Amino acid sequence: MSDLPRGDPAPDGETARLPPMTHYVVGLLRRVPHRPAISAPEADRIQEEHLATIRRLREAGELITAGPFEEDGDLRGILIFSTASVERARELTRSDPAIAGGHLALELLTWFAPAGLGVGSGASGPAD
Repeated sequence: MSDLPRGDPAPDGETARLPPMTHYVVGLLRRVPHRPAISAPEADRIQEEHLATIRRLREAGELITAGPFEEDGDLRGILIFSTASVERARELTRSDPAIAGGHLALELLTWFAPAGLGVGSGASGPAD
């Protein structure tokens, strides 16, 4: 959000040219320092269940898209929820074993962006 004063936009100003806007929740998945050590089969199981959670949320219309970052840093992935409620997004991800098990930390932020993200785009998420 801008720190500029808000007033009525000039009819021909940039603000008037913006598409309709709405609120979403963006989730940033971060690597957890000193996370619990687990076996490779357990890591595979957690990853499969994590992807299944993402698929279920997409199929239910709760999640617009999600995916990993390719860089091998602390920031691991992003989720964009269709809700404007951080509490709802937290509730939706509560059963994700990667988050619940302390393997990934989830930071949730309210994001103001063009309405209709993902509608008619044909975009697919990582679990498709």
